[in-house]
Amino acid sequence: MRQRRWPRSRLLALALGLLALLALALTLGTPAASAAPARPLHADLVRSDPAANTILAAPPSQVRAWFSEAVNPDSSTITVIDPSNHEVDARDTHVSSSDPNELIVGLQLLRPGAYVVIWRAQSADDGHVTGGSFIFRVANADGSVPPVPATLPTSHTPGAAGYGAAPETFDGSVAAQALFTWLALLFLAFWVGGLIWETWVAPASAAADPAARDGARLSVRRFRQLAPYALGGLLLANVGLAAALTVEVAGSLRGLIAPQFWRAVLISGQFGAYWWMREAVTTAALILTLVAPPPDGASTKLPPAASPDAAPGAASHGAGDAIPSWTQEALATLRSVRHLPRRLARGWLDLPVTGQVQLALGALLLFAFAMSGHAAATPPSERAYAVSVDLLHLLFNAAWLGGLFYISVVLIPATRALPDRARAVLLARGIPAFGAVAIISAAILALTGSLNTTVHLTSASQMITTAYGRTLTVKIEIFLVMAAISAYHAFHLRPRLARVLAAEDASHARSAASQPAAVAASGGGERPSGADARLEATPEPAAPISPPARRLAGRMEDWLRREALLGGGVLLCVALLGAFAGSLAPAEASAPAATTGAYSQTHTVGGYHVKLDATPATFGSNTFTVTLSDAKGKPVGDASVLLIVENLDMDMGQESLQLKPATQPGAYAGTADLTMAGNWQITVKVLPHGAQDYLTTQFSLLAGS
Repeated sequence: MRQRRWPRSRLLALALGLLALLALALTLGTPAASAAPARPLHADLVRSDPAANTILAAPPSQVRAWFSEAVNPDSSTITVIDPSNHEVDARDTHVSSSDPNELIVGLQLLRPGAYVVIWRAQSADDGHVTGGSFIFRVANADGSVPPVPATLPTSHTPGAAGYGAAPETFDGSVAAQALFTWLALLFLAFWVGGLIWETWVAPASAAADPAARDGARLSVRRFRQLAPYALGGLLLANVGLAAALTVEVAGSLRGLIAPQFWRAVLISGQFGAYWWMREAVTTAALILTLVAPPPDGASTKLPPAASPDAAPGAASHGAGDAIPSWTQEALATLRSVRHLPRRLARGWLDLPVTGQVQLALGALLLFAFAMSGHAAATPPSERAYAVSVDLLHLLFNAAWLGGLFYISVVLIPATRALPDRARAVLLARGIPAFGAVAIISAAILALTGSLNTTVHLTSASQMITTAYGRTLTVKIEIFLVMAAISAYHAFHLRPRLARVLAAEDASHARSAASQPAAVAASGGGERPSGADARLEATPEPAAPISPPARRLAGRMEDWLRREALLGGGVLLCVALLGAFAGSLAPAEASAPAATTGAYSQTHTVGGYHVKLDATPATFGSNTFTVTLSDAKGKPVGDASVLLIVENLDMDMGQESLQLKPATQPGAYAGTADLTMAGNWQITVKVLPHGAQDYLTTQFSLLAGS
């Protein structure tokens, strides 16, 4: 009895649906389940002396500020402005010799009045800049307190009015950083992916069919021609990224011509060290590519055609065989995964010394990229975990996306010199060697992508409420579309093409076999000699390709190019994630307070309940109280609570306030000024006792007049 099968389209839809659910579950479910606190991605102000809104009986001699990360001494500054908008600090901002997170500036002798402290800090870990401002006042000799000016003073210095306070602002320098990061990732993926292809994919493909062997030789030659351009582009993209960072550090284009800002980016801090490593490794790879002897495809050691390392679709489908279902093709590809370790070892051992050195340089370049990214800016206790996940993500991005770039930019154009039939055979029997690499890479990318979210996100709501989360959502959607395209051409188009070609081979063989029989039936005759014999000995021309096979091969090439184009979109999302990393404070929806009266809202973040009360929630001086409790409602004491106040209607900078424990258990209070009526954003950062990282949440408050 013939077994009933589901329609292929239904099975394909079911598989893609399960894949989508798996990817979304990994990406969205992991951070919510882990309830991990938000990791600071930049140098955030933790506390200061004088503290924000402090009223001092005597003028201070200096301002000290402590940040969540080590700060760059060459580009981090503190500026103090008096009510007449004159700078009254000693212009000697420096990092404390005993604490790399502490910034200090001396002060002139201050008169009674209100003073604005404007700070900007460049992280020594990831090179990014944050900034903000706060107020303190010096009382009169009789103890009276000078009022806060109706118009707050500002400064000409970079960072005035809250430089870096709007993390989702996509200004020119941030856009340039995203652009050059994207270009660097494209060139990196193409070059490293090409090395992976020619080391481990091409030999397995060539074992499948002579046409694949010919295509591999042509592709090696073309990749050698294109690799210097990719490495040169990577060098220039790294320079462009550094230039964009100098503009951000300087706050203007003058950073491009000021040596101190280049020094701040490229000499001071971890980012500069690994930037130089990126350039050095890329330069070494470029020199090696240019001086290495030309590739000789005939010298490549290849496994025999019957080797278990051959591609899952290597064997020709018999003319009488049914077209394999996509499930059979998928299972065959999955079964080939177990041969990957053997292929990895054989590929490495068969390489010449120059090839092994290039692979080692590729690994070093991936490491340098991981160490100069946001993963390296996580707290020391989690840095090894974050960098390892990021490194795996970069490696398998290069293996999958770089392999797609290789197919589209190298393999398909290079094999145009082959007959149409040979190109079709290459697609049908050579490309499957990439299947196991692509499946493993896609699976690990889904896993490491979800692990990356545990480093940066605290809840699934951030996928919608932050620019980082929205970009990540787009990246996931592109990833799923790529997986669908890959399944379509690998498990649907390719088996059909292989079946058509096998049928044509069988037909051609029958036709060739019938010719001697026809000659014998006609009575034979004398055997030809001389020129006639030589003519008979001439090999028959290759069998022509049929229109159906040509159409299927053309469709495969089109879909492979589309998948590679989407891979470029994935890398663009990766670059944008770096640009929007500062938007990760969860902007949970909360109803604005009434125009008058007290404000009270509660958010849940990282397993804690954070309640914010503001009284009277109007223009002027306000008392802010944060009440912290655990998941069971038990008050949490001995925590550090930082309040950051920012006006959303006008760029007035940020005011930071370190709250002090109140009499009520789990409550922390302080006073800050809302200097105008309108919409305010109140960011609360909580560091529970014994924790290493802040929990961050944001409240929206509408202050009355």
